[in-house]
Amino acid sequence: MNVMAESYTIIYMLGAVIAALVLVMSTFFILKSIRRAKEIGMDMSVIKETVRNSAIFSIVPSIPIVIGIGIMMQYLGLAISWIRLEVIGALQYEIIAMNQVFTPGEVATASTVATALVIMTVSILSGPLFNVLFYKRYQKRLAALQSKNAHLMEIITGALLGGLFSGILSAMIVAGFFSIGTPTIAKDTGVATYGEVTLITFFSSCLIMAICGLLIKKMGWKWLESYALPLTIVGALVVSYIAVSVFN
Repeated sequence: MNVMAESYTIIYMLGAVIAALVLVMSTFFILKSIRRAKEIGMDMSVIKETVRNSAIFSIVPSIPIVIGIGIMMQYLGLAISWIRLEVIGALQYEIIAMNQVFTPGEVATASTVATALVIMTVSILSGPLFNVLFYKRYQKRLAALQSKNAHLMEIITGALLGGLFSGILSAMIVAGFFSIGTPTIAKDTGVATYGEVTLITFFSSCLIMAICGLLIKKMGWKWLESYALPLTIVGALVVSYIAVSVFN
């Protein structure tokens, strides 16, 4: 029996409680931030612009998350997928964690659902636990290093960020080139993805961002700075969707 075919009220209630907590925390910090901004004399127009830009950057990147809920629903149901993607974590992580348990077309059972939840939940707790136990000490060390040698701090931060992006980009580009003409079947959707799709999506996103940068610099469209990243994300998604349709 597919356990997700039934509706468990308690799961929806837990999801509603978690969603309410997220909204309350968000509202609390927004109000606290606005109050502090007024205390230090920040102009209200700057505050409104910041809130507007934050809303834009929050809504557009959420589109892939909504898609992820649709992918996870066939295995975990709506409520559990909703709970997992409304708090800390990332779509990529959740899909990978879920795929450790489920295979395409598999019928969900109480055992597989429980196993997936343990993998998806326990592993992600490392971040919050680190912050609770070590973040204050870690922050003090960074502040001390910043005061002693700000230049070295900039080098370390830049190196870490550069290494992170280099690892992600090199893995994406190499995976794309080595899988050209060879379909890779996604475990979660069963859709075949070719290396061409990966490379087309990657380079199209670079092109869209480059065009936005040129328009900002050459045409003086400063307003586009707030929309460059969302436009790049949506544009790359559209290109990826078209590419998948072409190669399948």
